[in-house]
Amino acid sequence: MTASPLSPHLQIHKPVLPMIFSITNRIAGIIFAISLPFLALWIGSSFYAPTLFKFISSVFNFPIIKIIFVLWFFALNHHLLNGIKYFFWSFAKGMELNQVYLISYVILSINIIMTIFFIWYIFV
Repeated sequence: MTASPLSPHLQIHKPVLPMIFSITNRIAGIIFAISLPFLALWIGSSFYAPTLFKFISSVFNFPIIKIIFVLWFFALNHHLLNGIKYFFWSFAKGMELNQVYLISYVILSINIIMTIFFIWYIFV
């Protein structure tokens, strides 16, 4: 019996930007899917349970919750912008290697800019 891994596909490849974006897009999608019931509870409580809505809204004022909310926003943007990229890829647009890297850097730049505006909005 050898001590080598059964599936070395991730260990033998050097991480490249499209691979990192693909993996983080899946992780961001899972984070967003897990957070949807909490988001629905917060929005739904504004109509059906105003006291619960006020309580949840007051919890959002804690700095640690705001930081978690900023990370959630970054993950949401990452997943959304990569979804737009994959939509264009389904029509075979932007599939050349230099375009893949350019689009990835543009997505990262737009996401950082949107997150900075969100940070400014939420903390100021």
